[in-house]
Amino acid sequence: MKKMKFNVNAQSEGLTLKAKAGKHEIVLDEGAQMGGKDLGPNPLQNVLAALASCENVTGHIIAREMNFDLQQIEFSITGEFDPRGFMGDPNIRPYFETITVEAKVTTNEPEERLNELQAKVEARCPVYTLLKAADVKLNDSWIK
Repeated sequence: MKKMKFNVNAQSEGLTLKAKAGKHEIVLDEGAQMGGKDLGPNPLQNVLAALASCENVTGHIIAREMNFDLQQIEFSITGEFDPRGFMGDPNIRPYFETITVEAKVTTNEPEERLNELQAKVEARCPVYTLLKAADVKLNDSWIK
């Protein structure tokens, strides 16, 4: 299988960013407290949404490989971020310190198989492994 390339083109209007990804437009912004217009999620919220989406896609692909009865996954993901790094404090990293993933899986599979699915997703999900490589502490809970 050959390598894949992804491309996004984006243009800013103040803090609002309109990005084109293929035929899709994505709007990212900041809330009024940061000087934005709140026309879309902020970049860090977008990272959390990308993580949920990536785990979902990876989970469905792996479930198919495992012949796993995966009916649905509902995610609640929270990221903890110290804004002092973003604001210029060189002693604080300017990205998430901790991310907590709570996944509620609708399935008839036993707990052991669910644990196996979770482990495989965490090993193969590109966004998850990117965050892990950045030394973000990831707390994960997959339940039925």
